[in-house]
Amino acid sequence: MMKHATLNKAILVMLLFLVVSSAMNVNATTTTEDETEEETETTTEDETETEDDDDDDHNDREVTVTVNSTYAEIESELESGGTEDSFKIEISVGLDGVEFEVEFETESAINETEREFEVEFDELIEYLDVNGNGVYDDEVDTEIQTLMLVSFEPIVYTYDNSTGVPIHTFQILTTDGVFEAMVYATGDFANINGSVIAPTQVKIDVLIHDFNFTESASRLALKVELSATLEVSYDDETEDEEEGRAIDEAAVDVLMTDLNGFFSWKESAEIDGITYPVNSSIHEVTATEQEIYLNYPQGSEIIHDPKIGFENLLLVGSSPLPIVQIVTDNILPISVGLAIVLVGVAIIFKRRS
Repeated sequence: MMKHATLNKAILVMLLFLVVSSAMNVNATTTTEDETEEETETTTEDETETEDDDDDDHNDREVTVTVNSTYAEIESELESGGTEDSFKIEISVGLDGVEFEVEFETESAINETEREFEVEFDELIEYLDVNGNGVYDDEVDTEIQTLMLVSFEPIVYTYDNSTGVPIHTFQILTTDGVFEAMVYATGDFANINGSVIAPTQVKIDVLIHDFNFTESASRLALKVELSATLEVSYDDETEDEEEGRAIDEAAVDVLMTDLNGFFSWKESAEIDGITYPVNSSIHEVTATEQEIYLNYPQGSEIIHDPKIGFENLLLVGSSPLPIVQIVTDNILPISVGLAIVLVGVAIIFKRRS
C-alpha cells in the first residue's frame, strides 16, 4: 500500500507540474513585441543624438547618431562575454565628395583592436564606351564630361520606428539635385526597400536624377574610391548572398585577420523603372587605394543599391538560442513527455508489485 501511495503522489505532483508549466508557456509566448526603448536628446539647434536599445536579439546593437549639416556619425555597440565592440561610420560631405569612414573596435580586459577603411563617392563621368566592354576605362574610352560631387544641401536626418525596428535615414543631395544618396542604418535586421540590412552595415540608395547626357550613345560611371592599409580583394559572392539575405551582389573586401570590411553593390540597377545589369571595374591606384567604377546606361532616373560594413560578425542561422529560451519555448512538450514516462514507470512498478 505504501508503494502505491507513493506512486500516486508522484503522479499527482507530475500532473500539477504539467498544469503550472502550461500556464508558464502561455505567459512566455504572449509577451509584446514592442520592447524598444528610445531616448532623444537635442544638443544644439542643428545637432541631434538618438539612441535605441533592444536586448531581445543577440545581434541587436545600441545605436547612437550624431548629425549636423555636413557630418553624420552612426555608432552601434554590443557587449557580449566580457568584450565590447563598436561599429562606427562617419559620413562627411564637401569638396571631397561623399566620404564614409568605417571603423570597428573591440575592447576586452586584456586587449583592444581597431580596424578601419574609407569609401568615397567622387564624381559622375559621361563617356563613350570605345571598346564596348561596358565599363569606363580612362585609357581607352572617350570622356565627355565629369560632374564633380562637391556642393551639397544640408544632410537631412529622419528616424522611423513604425515597423518596430528603428531605422535611421540620412538624405544626402547635391545642390544641383542630380546626385542623391539615401543612407540607412539600424541596430537590428531590417528590410528596407526590398533589401535586408544587417546591424553591422549601412545600406545606400544611390539615385541619379536627370543627368544631362550630351551624347545619345554615351554611358555613365560613378567613381568610387576605397582606401585601406590592408589587402583588398574582389568578391563575386558576398556574405549576405551566402546567408540568403541578398542575391546578385559583388563586393570589394578589405581583408583582415578575423573579419572583413566591405563595399558591396547589387549587380543590377533600376533605370527608368527597368532593371539593367551594372558592370563594374576596379583599378589599383596605389597600394592603399582602389578606384571602383559602377557603370549605368542612360536614363532619367537611375537607382542603385550599394552597402558598406563588416562581415563575419553576425550570429545568424545556425547560432544556438540561449538555453533558457529553448526550455521556455518547449516546456509544454517537455512536460508532457516527462508525464508520459512517469506514468509508464508507475504502471510497470504496479505490475511488478
